[in-house]
This record gives sequence, structure tokens and C-alpha cells, in this order.
Amino acid sequence: MFHDGGNVLRRKFILLVFLIMGGMSIAVSESNFVPYENPTTSEEKNLTFDMQQNVNGMGFFASYRRMLMSDAVGTEGRFNNGVEAGSNAHGSGEVDSELLLYAESSYYNKTWINGAYDEDGEIIEDDEDAASIINTNETSNSIYSRISMPIGTGYYAKNAFAFDSRIDWSNWVKNRDAMNSISNEIQDASSLDLKLNAPLNTTTTGMKLMEDVVDGKARFVAVQYAGLPKDEEPEDGAADFVPGAAMKAWHSPEFVLDEEYTGTYHIAEDLTMKIDEDDSEDEDDWLPCCSGGFFDMNRMDIKARNVKGIFDCTCYQPPAT
Repeated sequence: MFHDGGNVLRRKFILLVFLIMGGMSIAVSESNFVPYENPTTSEEKNLTFDMQQNVNGMGFFASYRRMLMSDAVGTEGRFNNGVEAGSNAHGSGEVDSELLLYAESSYYNKTWINGAYDEDGEIIEDDEDAASIINTNETSNSIYSRISMPIGTGYYAKNAFAFDSRIDWSNWVKNRDAMNSISNEIQDASSLDLKLNAPLNTTTTGMKLMEDVVDGKARFVAVQYAGLPKDEEPEDGAADFVPGAAMKAWHSPEFVLDEEYTGTYHIAEDLTMKIDEDDSEDEDDWLPCCSGGFFDMNRMDIKARNVKGIFDCTCYQPPAT
């Protein structure tokens, strides 16, 4: 009996040792917890265009520019989203202009491999951000006149070439993410004096201008489209694909502004189109006494709740003494 009892005691002792060792291993693993332990991958791209220009002189002038600052997190592909802006101008005579132009397309991504935790043990979210920006500020004064000047060393060096081009000027901005655009165009003017400010990003499209046009044609256009269908595809086996409501909406803009003036005018325009998307949802508290009581509940909840649910105030916490 004593021998058997000794075996029993020994087995209990060994089991106790294993339990103690197991507790020690658990304690060690908890003490070795390291926040931000897993490595990360990061990607960063940036394209910036910063231009300052000042032109003053007499002769023939022509300029053209176009910029597409893509949005890396857009849904329509690199060349079908982001913001875009352009300008075209030409004429003969005298010109005095100043231009400040800034454009940026950037992308940043930080991803934790296999996930990671912060000091409080909370999961760290991956970080992704993108920017697509164009800002244009321009002041210009142009006066048309016929200009003759020698060119090169051949025939036109002895026989001056005549430039006879009235003033044409256009500037447009396009927001591919928000599906809208604004443009201003001047044609065949004797003189043009203008100030332009056009801020543009993936949520806001704006154009503020003040211009004096003499003996010309001025046009101002703004359009807001309903949007393009992203997932609309023909069914399997369908012979012909008929566009649905979303595609038809593309041909029927939600907002159109088209103004045209011929003659001599002073024109001031200030237009901003902004797209705001808010995915937040308002939820009623399941304990109405905690958020204002019975009369703050919506009618559907009042009908659906019983007396106990209305007056259940288990959320109440007495003030600290």
C-alpha cells in the first residue's frame, strides 16, 4: 500500500511540475510580446510640376499645354481618373502675361506583412493615400495688331513676313473622378485682359475669372455628368449589348451651363463644383434613456419596443463620490 501510494504521490508531483513549467512558458511568451514586430512593405511615388512664367513683348505668340495628374486609387484605371487641365492661345501683337502653375500626382502605401499590433494590442491598419492636384493662376493682357518681321536668311529675310492673327485663348479643367469639367474660350478678339484662378483636385473643380473682351466671342461652359457604369457587361450569349440606365445617364448630364457672348464685354465668373461622399450612418441607441429618453426615439422604434425596452436604464452610472 505504501509503495503504491508513493507512486501516486510521485505522479502527482510530476504533474505539478509540468503545470508549473507550463505556467512559466505562458508567462515568458506574454513578456516577449513586441509591438510592430512584423516587417512592412512601403511604396511611394510623386510627380510634381511647378511652373512660373512671365512674358512681355510684341510679335506672334502661340502656346499649348495639357496635364493629366492621375489618381492612383481611382477605380477607372490610371489614364481614366484623376484631374486634367489644359490651355491654348495664339495671336499677333502685344502680350504681357504671368503664369503660376502647380500640379502633383502622388501615391503612398504602407502594408504590414502578416499583420501587426500596436502597444495596446490593437491591429494596425494598412495605410494608403493618393493626391491629384492642379492649381492655375494666370494674368494676361493681349492687344491684337498686324506684325511684319523678317524671318531666317532666305527670301523672307528681305521680304518681311506678315503675322495677322487675332487673339484666341482657351483654358479648361476636367475632374475625371467627379465626372465634371469647366472651360472658357475666347475667339477672334481685338484685345483681351483677364485674370484666372482654377483650383482642381479629385473632389473640387473650380474656375474664377474676370475678363474684358473687345470685338470677340467669349464662351463659358460647365458640365456635371451622372457617371459611367463600372460593372455593366453583356450577358453570356447576348448578340447585342444594350446600354442600361447608367450608360444613358452619361448622355444626359445632371448640370449644364453654356454661355456665349459676341462683341465687347466685361465678364466675371466664379463657379465651384464639389463632390462630397459620406458613408457614415446614424444609429439610434438601443437604450433610449441613455440618449434622451422616450421622446427622442423614432416612431418605428416606439412602435416596436415594449415598455421594458423603453425604460431599461442599465446604462446609468452613479456619479463618483
